[in-house]
Order: sequence, then C-alpha cells, then structure tokens
Amino acid sequence: MTTFKTPTLSRRAFVGGVTAGLLTPGFAAYAQLPSNPDVVVIGAGAAGLAATRELMDRGLEVVMIEADGRIGGRAYTDMTTFGVPYDVGAHWLHADSANPYNRYGRDNGFTIYPAKDEWRYFDKNNNEVSEDEGDKIWDDLSDMYRAIGRASDGGRDISAAEATSSVTGPWAATAAFNIGPWSMAKDMTDFSTSDWWNTPDAGPDWFCTEGFGTLVAHYGAGIPVSLNTKATKIDWSGDGVTVETNQGTISAKAVIVTVSTGVLAAGDIEFSPALPDNKQQSFSDISMGTYNHIALQFSKDVFEMGNDGYLIYQVADDGKAFGTLSNAGGHGLAYCDVGGSWATELEQQSVEARIDYALSKLRDLLGSDIDQAFIKGDATSWGQNPLTRGSYASAEPGAYRMRQVLRNSVGDRIFFAGEACHPSQWATVAGAHLSGQSVASNVAREL
Repeated sequence: MTTFKTPTLSRRAFVGGVTAGLLTPGFAAYAQLPSNPDVVVIGAGAAGLAATRELMDRGLEVVMIEADGRIGGRAYTDMTTFGVPYDVGAHWLHADSANPYNRYGRDNGFTIYPAKDEWRYFDKNNNEVSEDEGDKIWDDLSDMYRAIGRASDGGRDISAAEATSSVTGPWAATAAFNIGPWSMAKDMTDFSTSDWWNTPDAGPDWFCTEGFGTLVAHYGAGIPVSLNTKATKIDWSGDGVTVETNQGTISAKAVIVTVSTGVLAAGDIEFSPALPDNKQQSFSDISMGTYNHIALQFSKDVFEMGNDGYLIYQVADDGKAFGTLSNAGGHGLAYCDVGGSWATELEQQSVEARIDYALSKLRDLLGSDIDQAFIKGDATSWGQNPLTRGSYASAEPGAYRMRQVLRNSVGDRIFFAGEACHPSQWATVAGAHLSGQSVASNVAREL
C-alpha cells in the first residue's frame, strides 16, 4: 500500500461534480428512443457514460436511461449555491497516469493540477501543534498499515478495527479516522482488511479547478440519454431482456446495470427471475459507505495555507470528527468532510445544524475572527439520496471474495459496471469509467 502522507488512499474521489450548463439535455420523451436497441444502459454516471460511448463507437444501438434529471451521478459540480465550482460529490482525481479524466481534462483545456502536501495539526485542546508533533499521526498510521497488511497477508479477512486494535498511540484515533471515515466512508469496524490491502498504489492526487463534475459533464455532453427515466424491473426470462421504466418498456439483447450497490441491495430494481443468491448477497457484502461535505465559503483564506491545504485535529475515541480541505481550488470553499456512522448520524440533522457544527469547531481552532469572513455554507446527504443510497462501496469484513461475484454477468445478458466493480480503482470516478468501458467491450464481443 502507499504511504499516507497525502490523501491518495482517501478514496474521497467518489462523490461529486457536474455543471448544469454542460449537462446533456437528454430526450424529451421515451417515444423518441428506439424500442429495440442492442443494449440498454441503466444509469448516466461515469460508468454509464463510458459504457454508452464505447458501445456506440463499436456501432451498436444503445439506449441509456437515467432516473435523475441530470447526468454525472455521484459526480456533480454545482455552480449556483456559492457562485463558484462546488463539487457536491467527487472532488479528488486519483492515480494520475491511470485516471482517464486527468488525461481527458488536460486534452480539453481544463486546469488539472497536483494536490499539495500542506497540513495544520491541532491537539485535543484545540491548540496548534508543531509539524514534528503532528507528524506522530503518520507513525500511528504506519503501525495501522502494517497491522492491516499482516492480517490480510495472513489470510485473515477481518475488520480494520480488529486488525489495528493493538495500535494505541496518542494519535491512534486520529489515524483510524483518517483511514476509515475520512477515506473509506466507513468506520474501521465496517470494512475488510483484504479489500483495503489488496489495492495497488493509487499514485498522487490531482484537482480540477473547474470542478470534477464539470469534467464528467463535458465528457458526457454528446452522449444521448433519456433523463427522468427510472428502471423498475429487468425481465430476463426470455432470450434477451426487457427493462421496465416509468416511461415504458424497452426490449434489448443485453443490459448494463451501473447503479450503486446500495440501490441494488435495497431491491429498487426487480429482477425476474430472481438473480442467483450469491449475486444478490454481493450487493450487500460490497456495501455503500457514507461520505459527506459540509462546505463553508469564506471571503478570505482563514486557514492561511494558500489553496488546497489540509487541517486535521486530534480525534476523540468516539471518532466524531471531520477533516478539512481548505480554500479548494482558490475558490474560498472549505470542504469539512465527515464519513461513516458519524456522517449517517449527522444526516438526521438539518443542513443549518451541520454548518453550525463545522463552523463552531473551526472557530475553536482558528479563532472567532473567522466569523467575519464566513459567507454561507451547505451540506450534502448522499446516504439519504434514493438514487445512490450512499457515497461509494467497499467490502464488509470477510467479504473481499464477493468483489468478483459482483463483477460477474448473469445469463450472458445482464452485466454490471460501476465504481464498486473495478478491481483496483474502486470507490473512484476513474474506476467507474474504466469499469463501464471494460464491460461495454465485453458486451460488444458477446453480441
């Protein structure tokens, strides 16, 4: 695994970005779509967009449907709330050379730049500590990395919490927050050591000044999609498939399903006949975590780190904390990010209460003068979004082997793609894109 001196492993890339002005308008009515295409693609997120483009490039007739009124899925950049690019979901571009969006952004005039390694650390008394003292978190992180590695290499697919229980340094709870909620969108008790460990080095992180969602929307701008079209049932009892939607029924030779494992586990799409038991189990075993932004806009750089610095404070044993990306892209936005059970709990509170929570903690750390620079805030609720039911997926303890089951097709005509299906770049927009592309190539060969 990579070292954790930067948030490369954070997996925070998976919940965000599309600008409304660049959205594909889609078709106004279902009647305008072919009723008997070769393939139906369900979902116009990164995986669905990539799959549809790949199939079209190979000369196949494709219908892509999307339940939402926009494309991008968990990649969405909002330009309205703050008047600047605000990545409601995914923000980090991981794995530079392996990330197709990094290359696509550079080739199409977007500002793609590397994340820097600038940190401020605060102790449990809200006092800033020296870099030497703050660096002790990396000692505890290293100990946790080694403990997770030993468990996985020893064939013990247990929870990260169990594997790291012997790490008790002064910054251990902070390290656990960093690995778990701030990176995996889950508490340490809720994800598999083998899943975490058997992930290649992601490489350095990058950002897009215009917003990650803007980048995804630009990629998808020329791809036809039927918006506000929700799949409710897939019947594969015959030779092909029929997909029932709120706009009518589509018959095709095959279907690529790119919705989240949260949507699949909830049974929001019915399969007839029912999918094999182990396939259904994979939806629950590769489960969704919750990761949310509490975004605060300031009129000046109250963090005093320039653009894209990181602020972290000593976390209590209850793990209820947030990590902050300051002055993101130079737009004056601070992403105060929460994950895991604390993120789920906070979703029960109002947006205003969550803004007050983050602002109050920053006031304790940076002083009350920040109030004079505060403009407004917002908070996301991906766990409550019925079209995602979470932020991004990872294996439950003991369930690493179910990754392959999740990727497997059913009946040679139901195929699955998305971030959860990529073998190495799972939980990222890049992984979703590459999964969609790969699965579409397989479908084209089958047809």
